[in-house]
Amino acid sequence: MAHARSAKEWTSIAGGGPLPHPPVAGERADAGCRRVSGTLRRGMPELPEVDTICWRLREGGHGEPPLVGRTLVSVDVDDDAVLRSGDVAAARGGQVVDVTRRAKWITIHVAPTPTTKRTTAKTASSATAQSTRQSTIRLLVHLVMTGDLHVVPAVPARFVRWRARLDDDAWLVFTDPRRFGHLDVTDDDAPFFAGLGVEPLSDDFAPALLAGARRGRRAVKTALLDQSLVVGLGNIWADESLHVAGLDPRRALADLDDHELVRLHGAIKATLQQAIAEAQTELVWRYGNTAAPSPFRVYDRGGEPCRGCATTLSSTKLAGRTTVWCPRCQPAR
Repeated sequence: MAHARSAKEWTSIAGGGPLPHPPVAGERADAGCRRVSGTLRRGMPELPEVDTICWRLREGGHGEPPLVGRTLVSVDVDDDAVLRSGDVAAARGGQVVDVTRRAKWITIHVAPTPTTKRTTAKTASSATAQSTRQSTIRLLVHLVMTGDLHVVPAVPARFVRWRARLDDDAWLVFTDPRRFGHLDVTDDDAPFFAGLGVEPLSDDFAPALLAGARRGRRAVKTALLDQSLVVGLGNIWADESLHVAGLDPRRALADLDDHELVRLHGAIKATLQQAIAEAQTELVWRYGNTAAPSPFRVYDRGGEPCRGCATTLSSTKLAGRTTVWCPRCQPAR
């Protein structure tokens, strides 16, 4: 049986050296990639994209006001297919006290009746807001592929699946061209999140967690897509993280040694943190305009030159997902 390392031993390994290909601040801007407001995304939203939407709704950003502190004067469903469970009437007249993320879910916390003191983006993170959330109605939103949430002055003409009129006559709108996104209204979100793994930006995500998953012969890329192990990673950020770590995505997770697991752990955190920071400052990580230059190191760039070494990027299918890597930066062994 393999030796189970202590937290101190893992920390010692973590101090053993830098990431092979660390993310560089502004590298996506250097690639000529900027955020384009209103365009459709390329690929499915993952942790950084969902987290950025939560931030925008919670604090205001990208030219939009915050949702937190606003009263939902009305909530109406435009497309019956979007509402999976619950009744939107439960949120009508309530005040938004927070917007949070779990995995790829967005939770809009709505106090059933407005609080005496208007909640703000700053107080939403306070202990008072925390206690208020315990008795809130929760609007659980999953974007799936093309879903999005915006606070806008007027309702768009197309793709609106549900909407809420706010107390200043602005609107919270959920748009979804592909109609895969969904909404659940509940006062208990625990059943919806049962079986989800750890958050990769939390203290619970550690190399030891990855070490505990070293069984069987599944590829490391496939393991990273397992939402019961670690949440929020999809095809985009799994490929990008593996490039930062210098690991071939086809290798079995069970074959990675402890030093490689530490590299992978660090790469995932660094990659996601940079992606979120860039998204909040309006650097793009997705484009609806396929003619625009790709902002990614490897994702969706099979056959193109690696931006680090100019080697032609390889591409294959792993568990049905297109996977791209650099044979030189990410050697098989």
